[in-house]
Amino acid sequence: MRQNADVKTLGLLIVSLGILAGGCHRPNAEVQQMNVPGIVNLKSAGDILISGAADERGIEFVKSEGVTDIIDLRRNEEVDPDYVAAVKSAGMTYHHIPMMSNEMTDEQADQFLKTMNEIKDTRVLLQCASANRSGGMFGLYLGATGKCSAEEALTQAQAAGMRHPGLAHSIQVYLQKHAK
Repeated sequence: MRQNADVKTLGLLIVSLGILAGGCHRPNAEVQQMNVPGIVNLKSAGDILISGAADERGIEFVKSEGVTDIIDLRRNEEVDPDYVAAVKSAGMTYHHIPMMSNEMTDEQADQFLKTMNEIKDTRVLLQCASANRSGGMFGLYLGATGKCSAEEALTQAQAAGMRHPGLAHSIQVYLQKHAK
């Protein structure tokens, strides 16, 4: 009798752990809001920072936080050449993957994920104008790398700043097509 109870308890524990494992294995931390002058909507999730636009104070701050790479998701016409020069002058690597705020193409997703894989052992800033695109791509990264289910990845993307339903839909479709 006691042995059957132990087997049932173990079975429930295994099922419970399986359910919990279906959640999100975040990179290093929960998404945390950071209020820093010179950078819009800055959030931190371990080695990944997510933000909107930054000025020179923002660049100095992320450099002081150990960021070595910036992935800028703003369209070409949104990017000031002086900003790119300031990032490079600060000794950080600038990656540019221009995208719209309301959608993401498979090519943009693939390029982003390839870049993230190439710089996976660094501290990175994902940046756009408001944190909508950068938040979305943070969620894409979590879902595409298996750190989260697609549903949880979208929840994390929203916590990081994604607001546009069209972008959320693009990410959801991509994650469904490329499910591991």
